[in-house]
Amino acid sequence: MQSSQHGKVESGLKSRSQKIQTLVELAQIEEEKAVKTLAAVQQQYQQHLAQLDQLKSYVDEYAQSTVGQGRVIQPIQMLSTQAFVAKLHQAIQVESEKTGRLAEVVEHARQVWLEKRTRLKALQKLRDKLKQSEQAGLDKREQRFLDELSALQHGRK
Repeated sequence: MQSSQHGKVESGLKSRSQKIQTLVELAQIEEEKAVKTLAAVQQQYQQHLAQLDQLKSYVDEYAQSTVGQGRVIQPIQMLSTQAFVAKLHQAIQVESEKTGRLAEVVEHARQVWLEKRTRLKALQKLRDKLKQSEQAGLDKREQRFLDELSALQHGRK
């Protein structure tokens, strides 16, 4: 009776270990998706940062080229230059706002990934503990069996 009860406990542990393994596999898939999402939004963020830097550089170069010429500028040219520079500054403002929003998206994606990673690590630890517990139970059963076998052999002599 006791050995059949013991067998039920071990099979219960084994099924728990198998269930946790399934959860580990699902958590790995979720973590991989989170990593891909984070990588994608980081790439977008880097692209927008580069575009913002290009716009700023272009404004600086344009300002230097128009000021550095040392020639008299007609009022109509000055107005069109000012309008063009204003549009560039507007584009910089828009790109700065996009970049700021993307920075928030990157941070959110990083938090999601960290949560998924933490969950995965916790499930892996639980699975490993259950497997160790199962192995310890098997080792005890094997030792008991060997002890009983030894006692039987000594009893026969």
